[in-house]
Amino acid sequence: MALRTATFIGMLPLRRFINLAQLNRFNHLNRKIISINKTETDPQHSLRFIATKIRLNKMETDNHNTNVNINEVSASTTETSSQPPPHAFKVFLVDITRELVQAWTDELKKLPTKVLTDDPTQCLKVQIHHGTFQNLLKTNQAECLVSPANSFGLMDGGIDYYISEYYVGVDELIPVVQKSLDFEWCGEQNVGTCLLVDVRELATKIKNSSNQKGSFPGYIAHCPTMRIPKVLDNDDLVYRCTWAMLTAIKKHNVKALEEGSKHQRINAVVCAGFGTGVGGLSEELCAKQMMLAINNFVNAPANAEQRPKTDSWLIQWSDAAEISKSIDNISK
Repeated sequence: MALRTATFIGMLPLRRFINLAQLNRFNHLNRKIISINKTETDPQHSLRFIATKIRLNKMETDNHNTNVNINEVSASTTETSSQPPPHAFKVFLVDITRELVQAWTDELKKLPTKVLTDDPTQCLKVQIHHGTFQNLLKTNQAECLVSPANSFGLMDGGIDYYISEYYVGVDELIPVVQKSLDFEWCGEQNVGTCLLVDVRELATKIKNSSNQKGSFPGYIAHCPTMRIPKVLDNDDLVYRCTWAMLTAIKKHNVKALEEGSKHQRINAVVCAGFGTGVGGLSEELCAKQMMLAINNFVNAPANAEQRPKTDSWLIQWSDAAEISKSIDNISK
């Protein structure tokens, strides 16, 4: 019995006992084994030895698992620490209407310089392009494409038709989008909200089976500007759609950090003007509301470079009133 005890203890790698509490428990059990050896002729003491040995084995196994988990967390932290924060991504504003492109350009000048692509600050960046999203995606990588849609995922008219054609037709894209709408919204998505639809499988299928070149975003940001096609009122709808899109992408990027390969990080999104087609909104109103939403997103306390370490309110009523007034002023 003494020989077996010595052999068993010698096999345990004590360096794995990484904290004092575990080491104390080990020493306590070790003393029990030594005590049992002195009375090894007693069958009950032999049983106690076996039970103590099992407990020591369990301590060793638990400690090994702890070490593995610590190593996994450390590796995960190292892997993700080099990535930009979730709110830092590029927004490509693209439209074929010269008036809207000019209105965007004028409003962009009023925003903080940190949103410009040549500024090193890690935050949302804006680039404006005059042309089609198809041509933009030939030379630029993007993981998300915005659909200024209707509530039912019927992407067969306006810019939605061209988005569907980019993904090889309405019969390919609409079923994927509507399946996601059915799960998240029972088929009817509220106006002014955003749903990120995973189309990575379809995008991969297109890349592998066609000669089309360029970027095929793996996510469609489905942002209804109307329940069904109609002329829109001059309210804050464009602001709400833009805000919903930006915050949905940030939430998605948080998931990408937490869950790894399950979600692809969105580094860039392509977005046309909201409501200026069938909706009939003016280019000036669209540009002002989209840029205001971008400005408020960049300056939100939740997206600050260094969040204040305090339990006080992040936004006061005075802040809320100022934001609300700024939206009302450009919704008339």
